Amino acid sequence: MATTITGRKFEVTNDIRALITKKLDKILDKLFDDVIEVRVVLQVQKYRNLCEILITGKEQDVKAAQESGESMQDAINLALDHVKRQAQKNRSTIRDHHRKAGSLNKAPGGLVTQWSVQVLEPGKLRQSGPKRLPRIIKTNNLAILPMTIEDAAESLDGSKNEFIVFRDLDTDRISVMYKRRDNNLGLIAPEI
Repeated sequence: MATTITGRKFEVTNDIRALITKKLDKILDKLFDDVIEVRVVLQVQKYRNLCEILITGKEQDVKAAQESGESMQDAINLALDHVKRQAQKNRSTIRDHHRKAGSLNKAPGGLVTQWSVQVLEPGKLRQSGPKRLPRIIKTNNLAILPMTIEDAAESLDGSKNEFIVFRDLDTDRISVMYKRRDNNLGLIAPEI
């Protein structure tokens, strides 16, 4: 891995170089697998201190440019924090992408992770005619998240939805919690 630290209208001192390499090494060890090149450009424009970091890797590229009016160290710390957040986000995206490669709605082991639910509006439940068949107004895809019953109750209490579908962490089964008309919560859990 080649690390290049350059300064434009700014002299890169040994202290600045040590600060950058120390913090970058921690980030690279934790969040990157194969790094090809790291470029850091430090620049001063009038009263602004600019730090630009470009990390080129095998699976991901990360670029951050931050500025500070205070000092170059502040700009470097802001840029390193931005690189860290961006790398964590990219890493979780790559990890999730590889997990979903096997199946659209099932996780490894055959667990359901998404459920298509048909939501009907109350005034338009039935079609007019001799049979009065129900009409599908809207279809949503719900993500099924693993959580405890208490977490599901908290999340349903704070939302505008009438129900929540979740995977119970205790039983590892899909359950539905819904708001009742008496302002309590109901739970539908399979007996299987």
